Amino acid sequence: MTQPPKKQIPVNIVAGPLGVGKTTVINYLLEHRPADENWAVLINEYGLVGLDAALLEKDVKANKPAVRIREVAGGCICCSAGIAFQMTLVMLLRRRPDRLLIEPTGLAAVSGILDTLDSPGIRESVDVRSIICLLDPARLHEYLEREIVRDQVDAADIILGARSDVSTDEQKRTFDSWARGLFPAKQHIRLTSYGHVPPTLLDLVSHASGTAPRRGHRHGTDHTHDHHPEDADIHADTAEQHPHEAKERCDEKHPVIARVHRSPVASTVGWICWRGCIFDAERTFRWLRTLRALPGASRVKAVLRTSDGWQSYNAVDNVEDINPSGYRRDSRFEVIVENHSLPDPNVLENGLRNCLEPPE
Repeated sequence: MTQPPKKQIPVNIVAGPLGVGKTTVINYLLEHRPADENWAVLINEYGLVGLDAALLEKDVKANKPAVRIREVAGGCICCSAGIAFQMTLVMLLRRRPDRLLIEPTGLAAVSGILDTLDSPGIRESVDVRSIICLLDPARLHEYLEREIVRDQVDAADIILGARSDVSTDEQKRTFDSWARGLFPAKQHIRLTSYGHVPPTLLDLVSHASGTAPRRGHRHGTDHTHDHHPEDADIHADTAEQHPHEAKERCDEKHPVIARVHRSPVASTVGWICWRGCIFDAERTFRWLRTLRALPGASRVKAVLRTSDGWQSYNAVDNVEDINPSGYRRDSRFEVIVENHSLPDPNVLENGLRNCLEPPE
């Protein structure tokens, strides 16, 4: 008799630059986990002397038992310590925890960790849930100059403004404005302090289905920072804002889903594509440039899985930027057309589909 497949283990990544407070957040989440659940934590430190795991384990043992903590030291788990990461990961998964939290060093690219979690033999055992990135609003400009931090932001579903209790109002407003402008839009954006992160955020997104579950999530209404910073919910990409995303799912059977919004002032057309789709890099960037040439096109943006890897594309004011991307959930394209009628979206979509590489 064939045994039913084992339930996939929820996995969350808590990323962010060095010193931003990742361990504090994980400790808070462990303190507030369900009493009947056994959790595991995989911590990566860049140095050879591991300290975070020892400090975390001390706090956890003083609180609740049934937390298994393992550490990978001496390099980034996305590269030089990759083999040790895979071995430790497999060992923890064999223990069948109710949840696994991964805290990479602030110097690690989350995209590399996601690629490992998506590798054969591992992907079958894990359900990658919300990926969290912590950033200090007071150091935002400094962070965004680093390629690794941009990768962490790209990969994240949730952006948290950490240490907001010591940030100025102007720094919070700047963080808010920047976070709202990210593409693809994040599922949740929030200010926090002292590591206080609602555990419900861990299950806001499931990468196994490629979508964000919407039911039962309470969305805050504070957009002006008048309340306590740790309770400020700046922005959430909700079903109320995007009801169509709750109804349609992009998958192998429906690999391309169009999004069209028409207005006399500014119209948009975009597409969400199943993450299994691979686009020919040269053809796709050539097609994106045809979108730039449309009458009234003010901005073209995309994140896509190409034959050259995951890439981001942003074109505005005759300036074009193409960069590696840490985003991994799906491919997304959008063009904004101002003061002109929108071309036939079906014709544009045919051009997009012609950029797809044939399935293997």
